[in-house]
Amino acid sequence: MSIPVNNNNNLPPPPQPPLTQNSSFSLMSLLNRERLNEDGSNYLDWIRTLRFTLRYDNEWYVLDEDVPILGENSNPEEVTAYNKHYDESTKVACLMLATMASGLQKNFENWGTFDINQQLEDMFQEQARQEPFEIVKSLMVCKQQEGASVCAHVQKMKSYIDRLGNLGVELPKELTIDMVLNSLSSSYSQFIMNFNMNNLDNTLMELHGMLKAAEASMKKSNNSNPTAPVLAIDHGSIKRKRVSHPKGKGNGKIGQSDQGHKRKVQVEIAHSTDPSEFVCF
Repeated sequence: MSIPVNNNNNLPPPPQPPLTQNSSFSLMSLLNRERLNEDGSNYLDWIRTLRFTLRYDNEWYVLDEDVPILGENSNPEEVTAYNKHYDESTKVACLMLATMASGLQKNFENWGTFDINQQLEDMFQEQARQEPFEIVKSLMVCKQQEGASVCAHVQKMKSYIDRLGNLGVELPKELTIDMVLNSLSSSYSQFIMNFNMNNLDNTLMELHGMLKAAEASMKKSNNSNPTAPVLAIDHGSIKRKRVSHPKGKGNGKIGQSDQGHKRKVQVEIAHSTDPSEFVCF
């Protein structure tokens, strides 16, 4: 009696296992897009992608914290924390090795996550140091052009500051505020003076909102009065005179000066039709 053989070529492929929120497969799919080269030329991009993906499962801390040492008299809480740290460190080490070139895999095959990360930083320190330098250089020369959007300018500077924070370079809040204020165009000189005189203690995002409101107010003012008034004064139309006031009189009169000469005080600006005689202020 012959047994029928199933033809698997005509069967649909087996369904893929569902990707859960903590699935290692989902992390692998992201990390495989940026495999670490053996020469470390893409180390900064690789470590940034790794930190982003580990942050998704709150496991990024194992890169910077070694597995704690468990003592003989450890309490249950310490044992639980140790087991959690050890398990997550082992999983992240496997992810790191799986996204490296084969030569690097052989070097770190039996290493823990913390040790691998420290060794890679030492090996590719030059690349790791270059990126913060370039960001700081761009941040220092960032200036707002006259008439440019203040919102876009502050967001650009904030992106530089956030990138430094991701690389472990934390700038003090007061320094970031001063850098943003110093980078503004001359149109915001009055805003800067008021801000400093009132000793305002604001975050960068609060400063961004204040600048946005100031920009809207400046635009509204310019639209309502597009041409500034010009004050024109005729040469020789104003003469200065000291006027003697009789005692007991409330109002001064035009009279004789101390030298005994009579002069007429010009109380209004005289009109002139010759533009060459105008002085503009």
